[in-house]
Amino acid sequence: MRSLISKMDFRSLEMKLYKAKQLFLFLLEGQAGGAVTTQGCISAEQLLVELKAGGIREEHEEAVRRELRSLRSLDLLDFLAHLPLFILIHNSVIANPLDDSSNL
Repeated sequence: MRSLISKMDFRSLEMKLYKAKQLFLFLLEGQAGGAVTTQGCISAEQLLVELKAGGIREEHEEAVRRELRSLRSLDLLDFLAHLPLFILIHNSVIANPLDDSSNL
């Protein structure tokens, strides 16, 4: 275990977590109309908006709904658990913001 810890790049991990937190805060601001909410959770409605904006196919959107149906909102830990999905959506929107096709 010590050898694994000594080989870890904590600066890189710290930067990745910082960027993930910034993306989470950006989604919170989008939900609150520019101001970060005190609740600190992304609503299910905001999640669906992000899925549509990211061009997720309908069948994948439905799979995400089924997976997250027990959650009314996502906090930072939920967000980190599903971070690859949010990074995929973010990169899709950044790469082509005017594309409204479902291609992911």
